[in-house]
Amino acid sequence: MARGDGLFRQWELIKVLQAHRFGVSTDEIAARLECNKRTVQRDLGVLQDIFPISYEQRDRGKRFWKMAYNTIESEELQLTMTEMLSLFLSQQLLLPLSGTQFGDGLQTALQKIRALLPARALTYFDGLDESFFIKNLANHDYSGQDKEIRIINEAILNQKTVKVIYRSASKGREVISEFHPYGMVLLHASLYCIGYLACYDEVRTLKVARIKGLTRLDKTFNKPLDFSLAGHFQGAFGVFQAKKKQKIRVEFTGWAATNVREMQWHPTQKIVKDAGDKVVATFDLGNTVEFKRWVLGFGLHARIISPKALAEDLRDEIQSMAKNY
Repeated sequence: MARGDGLFRQWELIKVLQAHRFGVSTDEIAARLECNKRTVQRDLGVLQDIFPISYEQRDRGKRFWKMAYNTIESEELQLTMTEMLSLFLSQQLLLPLSGTQFGDGLQTALQKIRALLPARALTYFDGLDESFFIKNLANHDYSGQDKEIRIINEAILNQKTVKVIYRSASKGREVISEFHPYGMVLLHASLYCIGYLACYDEVRTLKVARIKGLTRLDKTFNKPLDFSLAGHFQGAFGVFQAKKKQKIRVEFTGWAATNVREMQWHPTQKIVKDAGDKVVATFDLGNTVEFKRWVLGFGLHARIISPKALAEDLRDEIQSMAKNY
């Protein structure tokens, strides 16, 4: 058996112990983990040497196992075992933000945890990196923009206006404008800032990697009371939002049908027809820029049925692509 299998089974064992404050029997643990009692006893023996796990004898000497609820507890910090495990694994999720105040905040928290843990517990945690890996196809190093990210975060919290120099990918030139940052979003290893851009007199999404300069201004702004990041992206497939929504109907075949059936790619996604190797799904979207890129990724296994204008737009793009080959 791979060591990773044991680690994750022991993690589940810890979760069972934490769910039973007054103890749980070996038989019940084995049933929950779908393994035999001997495996449970062996795991308990390993974990007992690392974490505060104990047992009480009741019902004619039967052992009921439990673990102290707060594995780490001090005036500043109270964490359970599963919370610590999740924190260690989350390092991989926030890898793009290493070297920034967001990534460094997690590193600082983990350093505090490490300082409180015994050596054997640290060895146990180190094995998790080899048992669970989060792979990102793309990555960006934001450590060189830590200063700008701090300015943006400070401006968001204090509702302070900044002057931004931004390299527009669509226009191919730099834009200089006052900017009211409302919030930030991390999507596919890319960090974006959403806010009011004065030169366009509307809310825009700026990719942080394209920000070439930021200056704090001695001016405050009032964020609209009805604005929320979740609401702002409700009609977006990615980070680009449009006010007017439309219902899009797409047919998927083969492996693409399986993929769409297994994954909820957007909150509005609905499968309206499922015929085994063919799936028809609908999406309620505003901006379709990122959606078209996504559909193209399925190649001949995806076809936009409606609206007709969007289907023709995608057809024209495919024809233009074919000229490059």
